[in-house]
Amino acid sequence: MLTIGRISMLRSDKQIKSIIRDNANLMKILKIIHDLHLKQAALAAGSIRNTVWQTLSEQPITLINDIDVVFFDPTMPKSTDRLIQQDLNDCASEFNWQVKNEVYMNDYDFPNSPMFTSVEDAIAHFVETPTCIGAYLLDGGLKLIAPYGTDDLINMRCQPIPLFRKDEAHLKIYRNRILKKQWQRKWPRLTIDWH
Repeated sequence: MLTIGRISMLRSDKQIKSIIRDNANLMKILKIIHDLHLKQAALAAGSIRNTVWQTLSEQPITLINDIDVVFFDPTMPKSTDRLIQQDLNDCASEFNWQVKNEVYMNDYDFPNSPMFTSVEDAIAHFVETPTCIGAYLLDGGLKLIAPYGTDDLINMRCQPIPLFRKDEAHLKIYRNRILKKQWQRKWPRLTIDWH
């Protein structure tokens, strides 16, 4: 039986997929990522978040940040990221590519953090819930990675993931990101949870 929360998530997933499909640049990027044949590769974070918020705010759609390509392949050295990024810059220089093998990103905010187990696990560790989003193409269909669901993204609500609520050191990283990003200036309807 579907619960109200599950129905809401299905609606928000469908809406986000529609926004992505309607954006020629995002679909081109997803096709390029698909054609790289990287393990667990996805477009993640800001490109999707910002496009959704621009669409919901009836603003012009522009890719204002890096195009975050994430993947998860323990067999590839970290130095491969630069090579893939250079290849992407050569083939589609209109985009500002950033490539990360998430195998090596567990220590980004805190040293000695546990290793990630997959690209979904890595995305689940992005600081705030509306940024914990990924998309990829599979068998001709558009798939989402949304470890915390898509309601916060579609409802323009920003809150720290559970890990970043655990203590003041984590909350400080979250709050500093929010202050630095100045998202409410771009999207006044955005609700931010500071705790």
